[in-house]
Amino acid sequence: MVATTKPSIHGAAADVESPLSPELMRVHIEALLSRRKNYLQEVKDIVACHEFVVFYGCGAILNSIVETWDTHVGRKIDFVCDSDREKWGHVFCGATCLSPQELLAIKHRCAVFVTIGDFKPVFEWLKQNDFISVNQIFKYDLETSNYLATASIGTIADNLVSTYNLLSDRHSVSVFNAILNRIFCSQEDIDVMARVCDNNQYFPSEIIQLQADETFLDVGGYDGDTLRDFVSRTSGHFSRIYVFEVDRHNFDRLRDNVSLLPCSDRISIYNLGAWDSECDISYSIGHSQSTVGIGEGHGHVARLDDILCNEKISFIKMDIEGAELRALVGAQGIISSQRPRLAICIYHKFSHLWEIPLYVHSIMPECKIYLRHYTTLEYETVCYAVS
Repeated sequence: MVATTKPSIHGAAADVESPLSPELMRVHIEALLSRRKNYLQEVKDIVACHEFVVFYGCGAILNSIVETWDTHVGRKIDFVCDSDREKWGHVFCGATCLSPQELLAIKHRCAVFVTIGDFKPVFEWLKQNDFISVNQIFKYDLETSNYLATASIGTIADNLVSTYNLLSDRHSVSVFNAILNRIFCSQEDIDVMARVCDNNQYFPSEIIQLQADETFLDVGGYDGDTLRDFVSRTSGHFSRIYVFEVDRHNFDRLRDNVSLLPCSDRISIYNLGAWDSECDISYSIGHSQSTVGIGEGHGHVARLDDILCNEKISFIKMDIEGAELRALVGAQGIISSQRPRLAICIYHKFSHLWEIPLYVHSIMPECKIYLRHYTTLEYETVCYAVS
């Protein structure tokens, strides 16, 4: 387990001893917002100063970010690099993979963006070998950069303070502060998210206690990874599982994996996305992500209230690449009437840091709100709501 030392809300290095009052928290948030920069422009400025752009790491993070990079930065990725010799010389996302030794030969001519989860050893190696431009790269910050550069400081501060006031434990406050410090002070402390990183995504024992009669709704089921975890944690003792996955490739894998489970007769799967209305949509096709609204894929979305209107639901998990808020609106009836526990991803858009907790609280005002984070980077922040 990664250490979870709590970062300071005054700066990214010190511990949080106690939460601030709402008044002081607003002062702190406004100070952070006043320091905001245009992250997208900063990245463009970095690559403009170098002959080559290199992404170090040829796995899931590279695959996830390349479309966003092409759309927002628009600068060719000249090379990728990886320590796995089996990848050397092969092409990933249109760029040839160099060995680390080959990368050394152009170290003064390239800007390197590290695209692996365990980034610290790579950072240290690059720095020790005198690379002049070593950078983290944040997909969702690129996407929200223009919003942050133009949005009202007062409005954002109001919403963030309102969210801060809802948080139910100190660790949630630490996660909240770490996110703000990463966005506004990331170059000062690259380890800020590692210090609040937890295990047991979607099922933290201090928040979620699974019962023998759970009816679990997995929205964004991918290939069944979370439902398999749920089945394992309950030892197969549950009522039903409903899984929604819009991406056809992922859905086919989900169907095959579910068929192998001894409890498959209690699992219903839908090749649908969750939304606030029923319609056909396009989506981007990825190995683990399907972003609704853009891309070459075509699918169908519907309101969960319409599909599951007569079903008892005790626990809802959502990870649907930025469509979470609209899916929650489409499940308002289920949530307001049945009060299920919620585990909702909030990392795809900065505004979801407040929009999702505030919306959930508006329809379940008695619920307790928690935040947890599960990677050393920007990915996998989850908002939990428990009545």
